Amino acid sequence: MALTVNSVGDNPAIPGSVGYLYTSDQLIAGDLKMVTEGQAVIAGGLLLPRGTIMGQVTVGALTPAGPVGTGNGTLTLPVAGTKTIPGVYTIKFLTATTYTVTDPNGEALPNGANGAYVNPAINFTITAGGTAFVAGDSFTLTVAAGSNTWKKSVKTAVDGSQVPTAILVDQADASAGNVNGGVYLTGEFNENRVAYDVSWSLAELKALLRPLNIFLKSAVTANPPT
Repeated sequence: MALTVNSVGDNPAIPGSVGYLYTSDQLIAGDLKMVTEGQAVIAGGLLLPRGTIMGQVTVGALTPAGPVGTGNGTLTLPVAGTKTIPGVYTIKFLTATTYTVTDPNGEALPNGANGAYVNPAINFTITAGGTAFVAGDSFTLTVAAGSNTWKKSVKTAVDGSQVPTAILVDQADASAGNVNGGVYLTGEFNENRVAYDVSWSLAELKALLRPLNIFLKSAVTANPPT
């Protein structure tokens, strides 16, 4: 195939004009100083538009250990809750069938009894064995730290991303795997231009993001300028 070569001098004079019309997407809705995280890793799975409300994966695998003591029952089916935090949860028996639960910060959670324990902080099932538990027997349940990648925040998630904490700067095509991107950590945004999961209501998101200095506002119209 022949290649056409165009000659260009040091100072070409090529008269002409080009016009462009810039149309803002109107995501930004105020002049509050904006803080961004430019090295965010967007978790693979979806094509996300600019303005998506994001959460960070802070919770990883759950690993039970024990029992320590006399009883030989089991702790199974550990599942994170919407308020699980990384660290070691301690389950300590008061009687053969009842126990206390302490979170990684040393805070007491509601007591439990053999069978399913369901709590926003942690979930598991304890089954009695051939030898009954006695007071002082214990299990531990270690929750690993998460990947710290960012995902579209879904209210029912249990990996930490259920907590909305940022807004996606630019479209991120993570459909084939993790990609690098940026997120806004503070700022004022047009509530008519953010994208969020259907599990959330706009009122819920506004209330949760406000303490983080992320403000969703209705003052800026989403209609194209005339």
